[in-house]
Amino acid sequence: MKEERILIVEDEGIVALDIARRLKGLGYGVSAVVSSGEEALESVRRDRPDLVLMDIVLQREMDGIHTAAQIQSLFDIPVIYLTAYSDDKTLERAKVTEPFGYVTKPFETRNLQIAIEIGLYRHKIDRSLKESRARLDRSLKGTIGAIAAIIELRGAFTAGYHQRMSQLAGAIAEEMGLSDSQAEGVRLAATVYDLGLVNLPIEVLVDVGKLEGIKLNLYRDYPKTGYDILNKVEFPWPVADIVLQHRECFDGSGFPAGLKGDNILIEARVLAVVDYVVTMTTQRPYRPPLGIDQVMDEITKNKGSLYDPDVVDACLRLLREKGYALEDGFCR
Repeated sequence: MKEERILIVEDEGIVALDIARRLKGLGYGVSAVVSSGEEALESVRRDRPDLVLMDIVLQREMDGIHTAAQIQSLFDIPVIYLTAYSDDKTLERAKVTEPFGYVTKPFETRNLQIAIEIGLYRHKIDRSLKESRARLDRSLKGTIGAIAAIIELRGAFTAGYHQRMSQLAGAIAEEMGLSDSQAEGVRLAATVYDLGLVNLPIEVLVDVGKLEGIKLNLYRDYPKTGYDILNKVEFPWPVADIVLQHRECFDGSGFPAGLKGDNILIEARVLAVVDYVVTMTTQRPYRPPLGIDQVMDEITKNKGSLYDPDVVDACLRLLREKGYALEDGFCR
């Protein structure tokens, strides 16, 4: 059976030696005993212990809370706090670092062992869940990639069209300061946003601006068709809802539901701008591409009506000020 190795971070020498003695008596290994946050980081980097016992109050520049946050962020090693007393503000700071337990000094050996075993078990479960989520994410992204490939084969798209959609959508989301989850959701939705068009006759897609009657109604149903397909897959992002809402307009004049303003998902508002920019700058069999300046003028003119002003501003910053290149998805 593997002997768990524990790092002790405690600036009171007698207390540190007592903890080390107790741990060895319980059958744990002690990777090191250090007295400062700086030494703790170096020890973790060098020895990779299985768990860290961290005194909250350290006398040097880095206190226990700051050190614990660094260890868990950089090395994914569980930390249990040792504390004799702390004010409410300190405890609130400690909670933010999501420790794997607390042991109050002075402590019984049995309580120390229980805290360590629970901390090690929780970390094992957390790591297993993260690995499972990562496998699921890869599988879902593979599914989305396959759907996007089918869409490009069926539709009148140039190679890499959906990749450009995805890259610009993610770049705008990041420029706006959206969360990592929102940015990932809109990137993925951008690769399959027009899935509902696959069912439409090609003549409906050739000149959308001239559609009327039954053909227009068929076209306006495509976001709902895409939603109905994607909603059967349990994504960790609201991909189906983003696809459903990406043709809604900021002023309520869009379709299929006539949603307005903040009632439209922010990811869908991003996708609405991306759809216009990438589509109009892409060569199609039935029309040449528009120049990027003309496209920027058009989204500026429709800012606040068709498009969310914040999304338009973020897009313009990327294209005008930060040298974003639609061809390869990078800022120059």
